[in-house]
Amino acid sequence: MQKLTITVGTTSTQKIGYLKDVLNELKIKAIIKPIDVKSGVSDQPITTTETKKGSINRAKASLRETKEADFALGIEVGYHKYSNNKFEIFCWVTIIDRHGHRVSSQSHRFILPEYHQSVLNRGKYLGDHLDNYSKEVNDEIGIYLDEMIRFRKPFIMNALRDTLLKYLKREDF
Repeated sequence: MQKLTITVGTTSTQKIGYLKDVLNELKIKAIIKPIDVKSGVSDQPITTTETKKGSINRAKASLRETKEADFALGIEVGYHKYSNNKFEIFCWVTIIDRHGHRVSSQSHRFILPEYHQSVLNRGKYLGDHLDNYSKEVNDEIGIYLDEMIRFRKPFIMNALRDTLLKYLKREDF
């Protein structure tokens, strides 16, 4: 496979780093062009529909901004109350190319601990309250959960991997 040019609808060094990790894992050589675009959804999406829409909007906007890209990628992390009436965290990733192909994947979901449930149920921005949770935990599992929720790595990488594999293994090339 030739070296790809991928435009990404974010300038987050964290998300770009996760993308590089997945590309390396899949042995894909790529030039990554981060683009600062708006998601067109709230800063903290609270439904899966809104989160997916944010990933699509980011991919579309970044594709418009970069003419030389093979495809554009949008990453959006969000929360949703599922049937158990508890918030779960997840990520949606969308790839869009100039030929009209679009692939989206949602990561696995994880029910947030009660502390995070409380923050979201009060309508607060979770990112502003993560330090308080880390001060409360002192065991290995709590520390692991804090890092998983704070950095969102398993969710973002899962959705990136799934979306890239679906897109690159399409039969209609």
